[in-house]
Amino acid sequence: MRSARLPSIVFTALLAMLLQSAISANERANTLYDSLKPGQSLPVLEIDEGGEISVSENTIVEKPWSSKSFESKGKVQVVQYVAANRGATRQNKPFTDALLEKQISSEKLDATVIVHMADTMAFAKGYVVNKLAKNKIKHQAVNFIIDDNGVGLQRWSMKHKSFAIIVLDASGKVLFAKDGPLSEIEIMSTIKLIESQII
Repeated sequence: MRSARLPSIVFTALLAMLLQSAISANERANTLYDSLKPGQSLPVLEIDEGGEISVSENTIVEKPWSSKSFESKGKVQVVQYVAANRGATRQNKPFTDALLEKQISSEKLDATVIVHMADTMAFAKGYVVNKLAKNKIKHQAVNFIIDDNGVGLQRWSMKHKSFAIIVLDASGKVLFAKDGPLSEIEIMSTIKLIESQII
């Protein structure tokens, strides 16, 4: 009898482990929405390694950056948190292209692009910084941030090799957040949401 019951006991234990694993995976999948719920402020993200990029007299400068700055913008904001990975940057290109087509004034809409290096080799940082600096020269009104250590992955519970879109209202409260590609319907609805918030 003991030998007959042993497989049943083992099976039950394995099933319990699988169920716990599934629950944990589901909890991880929902973490973004737990920490970035509409109506809430973003958990404060402080970036000391890397930071905000500016270009002065052909010199690239990086300075520490804090997401607390979102609270004082006084206008709708689109925040992009993306891996320094070509595959990741393509994920929400349809959204960024559609938003650019609207040609919304920077006086009404603020844009911040945070690029993390957690999934990229250290030697590639120079290439990424130079590319962001060129984009900064081209798009002066956009805030470009580099997150050397990927601290936003933990602080905002983001996924690796992904591209997150976060929309904030004029007071810095979350209106919309998704980590990963937006569908066509989500692109249209998010842009409409942004337009509805612009006075």
